[in-house]
Amino acid sequence: MKRWLRVAHRYIGITFAALWMLQAVTGALLVFHWELDDWAVAGPAAPLDAAALSVALGSYASRYPGHTVSALYASGGESGRFDVILDLPDGRNDILRVDGRGTVLRERPGNYDWLHIGPFQIATYLHQTLFAGTAGQWFLGASGVVLLLNLAFGLRLAWPRSGGWRRALWPPAAQTTPARLWGLHRALGLWLVIPAMLVVACGICLAFRAPIGKLIGVAEHDPPIALAEAIPQRISPVTAAEAIGQAMSRYPAGSLEAVILPTARTPWYEVQVLQRGEARRVEDLTTVHVSSHDGRVLAEYDERRAPLANRMFDSLYALHTGGAGGIAMRWLAVMTGIWLTGMVGLGSMLWSARRTARKRGSAATRPGIAT
Repeated sequence: MKRWLRVAHRYIGITFAALWMLQAVTGALLVFHWELDDWAVAGPAAPLDAAALSVALGSYASRYPGHTVSALYASGGESGRFDVILDLPDGRNDILRVDGRGTVLRERPGNYDWLHIGPFQIATYLHQTLFAGTAGQWFLGASGVVLLLNLAFGLRLAWPRSGGWRRALWPPAAQTTPARLWGLHRALGLWLVIPAMLVVACGICLAFRAPIGKLIGVAEHDPPIALAEAIPQRISPVTAAEAIGQAMSRYPAGSLEAVILPTARTPWYEVQVLQRGEARRVEDLTTVHVSSHDGRVLAEYDERRAPLANRMFDSLYALHTGGAGGIAMRWLAVMTGIWLTGMVGLGSMLWSARRTARKRGSAATRPGIAT
C-alpha cells in the first residue's frame, strides 16, 4: 500500500510540475502577445474610420456566406487594427484581422482547426482553459490554489533567521550537489516569490471570476431588456458607426476597444472604450450601450466611477499580466513566468539529487554478501 501511495504521490507531483511549467511559459509569452501578433501581420496601418469600418462590417456576411458578424475587438497594438469575430451556426468562429477601414489583413479559424489558429491563440487556450472550456478553466484555477499554497509554504521554509538574509540571498558555494541546488532554489525563491504569489492569486480569481464576482457583489451593467424593447424601431437601421460615435462623443480622449453587435436577445450595440491612463485591455472596460432600434444610449458604465468591488475586479487582468504598472511591470510579469519555470525545474532537480543521495547512502550502509 505504501509503495502505491509513493508512486501516486510521485506522478501527481510530476503532473502538477509539468502543468505549472506550462502555465508559466505560456503566461510569459502572452504578456506581450498583443504587440507580437500585430507585428507579425503584414499590411499598411490605417487609423480608425468608423464610417468605413461600419460599411465593412455589413459586407462581411455576404463575403463569408454562413457567417454572422458578432463582435469587433482592438488587436492590442497601437496601429488601429481590429479582430472581427465571424460566428458559424455550429458554434465555431473565424477571426479576421482588419485595419481601421475594415480592409482584411488576415483570416484564421478562431476556435477550431487548432493547427491553424496561430501560436498566440494556442498559448491563450492552453493558459486559460487547456482546450477544455469551463471545466479546464476551473481545473487550472484549482491547480493555481495548490501552487499558491506551495509558494506560501516554500516562503515559510526559506525565510531566514535574523541576520541571515545576506547568506540566504547570496548563498556561498556548497560541497554537495543537493546543497548547491537547495541554496540556489532558496535564494531565487526569496527574490521573486512575492510578485509570483500576486500573479498566481489574480489568475485564480480570473479562473473563478463568475462565482467570486457574485460573492463580493460585483454589479452588472447591461441595460434592462425591457428598456431596449420599449423603444420603437427606426425606419433606417442603426449602424455601428452611429453607436461608435455615441460612445466616443462621451469619451473623446479614449480609444475604441470593442463593439459587440446586437442580437435578438440583446438589441443594442455594446461599445467598449479604454479611457486615457487605464491599463487594462480586456474585461469590463468603460461601456456604452446604444439601442439598435433608434440609436439612443440605454446604459453607460464609466469604469472610473464604478463601485469599489467592480473596480477591484476590473483590475485583475491588468495585475495578472503586469499591465497595471506599465512596461516595467509587464517585464516583471515576464520575469516571474521565467522564474516560476526555473523554480519548478530546480525543485525537480533537487528532489532527484536528494533521492539519488538517499539511495547511495542506503546502499553504503547495507551489509555485504559473503562469497
